[in-house]
Amino acid sequence: MRALLPLAPLFLLAACGSARFERAWEASAAPRGAAATAAVASVAIPSGAAVEPRERWEGSWRSAWNGHSGGLRGLLWRVDEQHLHIWFLSTYARILSFEHATLFHLTPRADGSFTLAGQQDLGALAGGVYRYEGTLDDQHFEAHYTAENGDHGTFELRSAE
Repeated sequence: MRALLPLAPLFLLAACGSARFERAWEASAAPRGAAATAAVASVAIPSGAAVEPRERWEGSWRSAWNGHSGGLRGLLWRVDEQHLHIWFLSTYARILSFEHATLFHLTPRADGSFTLAGQQDLGALAGGVYRYEGTLDDQHFEAHYTAENGDHGTFELRSAE
């Protein structure tokens, strides 16, 4: 037990981030309109994210590198015609969670869906820079990721709306 004591600040930091995401997740379930916008705006969201529109998506992630997997939720904000901001909450082993946000560049396709690409530096302990490429339509998000540490796998989300 003593060996875990130095890690306590990391667990507390992760729990605070998860609580912030949970508040935003619940607030985004509220009906649309001025009151809902105010509720979401009162929750600290990652910098660069617009408040409206927002969508809740749920799914899973899986690493092809080491076989790890877990739950995945995302709050999506359309920043402008070419950019989408996704605030992710990933879970592992049902008790650990990690939040991260990524700005994706969108390219429209003829069928009304989009290809997307983005990257996020999660820090050396989490694998460094993660690069994502994938597709998005009105009900499904799928992105393949690669990380500087060699990790690679898939994020998959479906609209929870």
